[in-house]
Amino acid sequence: MKTAPPRVGRLARGFLVILGVLAGSGSGPAHAELPATLVVAVGGPAEDPAYLPVHVAAALGTFEAEGVGVTLRRAKHPTGAIDLLRTREAGVAVTTLDQAVRGAWARGVPVRVLIAHTRAPAVVVVVSAVATARVARVEDLRGQKVGIPGPGTTGHLVLLHLLRKAGLKPWQVDIQSVGGAGLVARLARGDLAAAVIDEPWASRALAARAATALLDLRRPEVADRSLGGPFYEVVSVTPSGARDGTPDTKPDEKAGKAGAVPAPPPEPALQGFARALIRVQAWLAATPPAEIAERLPPSLVGDRDRFLARLEAGHAAYVPTGEATDAGLSATLAVLRGGTPWPLTVSIDAKDLRAPPAVTRARATLGPSPPAP
Repeated sequence: MKTAPPRVGRLARGFLVILGVLAGSGSGPAHAELPATLVVAVGGPAEDPAYLPVHVAAALGTFEAEGVGVTLRRAKHPTGAIDLLRTREAGVAVTTLDQAVRGAWARGVPVRVLIAHTRAPAVVVVVSAVATARVARVEDLRGQKVGIPGPGTTGHLVLLHLLRKAGLKPWQVDIQSVGGAGLVARLARGDLAAAVIDEPWASRALAARAATALLDLRRPEVADRSLGGPFYEVVSVTPSGARDGTPDTKPDEKAGKAGAVPAPPPEPALQGFARALIRVQAWLAATPPAEIAERLPPSLVGDRDRFLARLEAGHAAYVPTGEATDAGLSATLAVLRGGTPWPLTVSIDAKDLRAPPAVTRARATLGPSPPAP
């Protein structure tokens, strides 16, 4: 394994990460001497802790240290990242597992999970300060007004799962779609009895005492207990190049520009990418947020107070090994299936999403204590 390059100054590191994020395609001169290159579509900003690892690996030179030149292509949302993967403009997409199913599998492009970024959703089930006397458990939501960030969001999917688990039908609860800031305001006024609220609004609602936590699903142990196992909200995926484990070269109009199912990038590129992210995520999981902020370039940290607040809220959810287990994949798929129905043609389970064997081998080479980036 190559050793990490010497640290550069904060301004130089900031310049490097800006180049990586803004580059549109190709590997560029900086990657000329590396044995493998990779374009990675990123469906979320660096300020979101779930998407932070790829930006950190680019800023600290961890990809290069692992022998792969990575160009980050920033998409506006997780759907956009999958679009770039499906049309062969990227070899890896950092997106939600829900979009990996709906935007890739459902459109004829099977994918595998290279790295699980987080193992708990960034949402909290909260109860308005004026409704705590009548809402003490999920079962008490019957007949109550409950806010969500929007239809099809993680908060919505989690709420539907929790209602099913409590023996409630969706129509037995008055579910209202409200934006993040609106959720906080309506909880404070008591217009909503409860809400499933995401970050950064969850932390703000709790800090303002507009609501109290009924289920803090940001904590992995609470997510495991409430959702049946780890919940892999954000993942890095790559095309499997096959359906049902069989290589597929049959044209498919839904698969991409040229019709055929996209092939995965070369194994050395995937292995270097996976090793770099595992090293970063293990470091993020074990390091106090203030130390992380000190190590990163100002361009990546941005507003320090906001960066620390969001990282503190999501810190415990990082997957240090990056491994998406069968149990976690099964639990996550069970939650996702409870939302908008998948196409009848989509039949998928945990084994279909397992990491390629080459990535599993790469993970093993790092051992139980991956070196810090």
